[in-house]
Amino acid sequence: MRVQGKIKSWKDDKGFGFISPNGGGSDVFLHISAFRNKHRRPAVNNIVTYELIFDDKKRPKAINVLFAGESLQKEGKSSDLITALVSLVILLVVGYIIYERVTHPGSTIQATIYKSIFERSALNNNSFQCRGKHHCSEMTSCAEAFFYQEHCGGTEMDGDHDGIPCEQQWCN
Repeated sequence: MRVQGKIKSWKDDKGFGFISPNGGGSDVFLHISAFRNKHRRPAVNNIVTYELIFDDKKRPKAINVLFAGESLQKEGKSSDLITALVSLVILLVVGYIIYERVTHPGSTIQATIYKSIFERSALNNNSFQCRGKHHCSEMTSCAEAFFYQEHCGGTEMDGDHDGIPCEQQWCN
């Protein structure tokens, strides 16, 4: 439960003071670390809201302190927006990888990620044709090696079976 009060005393050089609760009662200890807003310095007569706890010696202490007019929801909305943006980016990346897997069914996820980051020319390269090449030594580029591996079959270019062909010669 949040309680409201007025800062009765404040020692800025020491970072602590006391709150006089609205409605009376014992003064409540206030430490600078209890403030949610770290950009504003407290001063005598500031109105604050806080949660009340008791320390190990049963003395009242304020935590989660906000200046009057501030809301706990403000921070929540900001972090919710960041969470939503991160989720959207992750969703877009996963969607893109799924799209590439559907349009290139012979490719592994690792190969799709590799192509997306390091070898973008291999993603939609239609300039190659299957002409009986089977080994890395017959390829002229990483993009061609990917094309043969995904479209031509019978190739022997992925020694470690991770979906990325010719890692020693072209796709390193």
